[in-house]
Amino acid sequence: MTEAAAPALHRFQGTPAATRRRVRALDAFIDLVLEGNLPPTAEQVAERAGISKATFFRYFESLNAMRYDAGARMLERFPLLHVADPGQGPLRDRIERFVSLRVELWEKVHLLAQLQRTMVLQDPDAARMVDFVRELMVDQVREHFAPELQERSQAQRDDVAMLIAMITSVESWEQLRNTYGRSPMQTRRAWTRSIEALFSTST
Repeated sequence: MTEAAAPALHRFQGTPAATRRRVRALDAFIDLVLEGNLPPTAEQVAERAGISKATFFRYFESLNAMRYDAGARMLERFPLLHVADPGQGPLRDRIERFVSLRVELWEKVHLLAQLQRTMVLQDPDAARMVDFVRELMVDQVREHFAPELQERSQAQRDDVAMLIAMITSVESWEQLRNTYGRSPMQTRRAWTRSIEALFSTST
């Protein structure tokens, strides 16, 4: 897996009850974003989490700190980031499984990913989170398609892995779904054909 350390929640010194309320606030933030509130205000998050605004700012140093922690919390909440049985099965089956997983993931969390990207020029933590997820995606490609990649040179392995990660990225999903009006089924089909083409021509 990736050499980069997985993003972790900022340290919080508090009672178990306070820690649970803080996580509830992070979940409230994530849920509000996924409902289309970009970005949620501190008041909205506090109301959804059932805490006061003053309590909210005791739990988080800033809104940026909360957004970073929400990104780390997202990695905990969505197991779709994990590819089951990597490298197992025929290539066609692995491509279809991988593509279906990516489409399902971005259908669920694309608004949160979009919000993180809007923060990268202002917040180094947000930039690190975006980079970590991108590195994670490339590492998962390398692991899932290891039988095919190991037959190629290092340069070819890197090229193919990074291209597959780009093809199935949230940015690609946004263009296909929002700009070009493609359905989830059409997006899966386009990604599947693209990956098949890469493996058929990258020897």
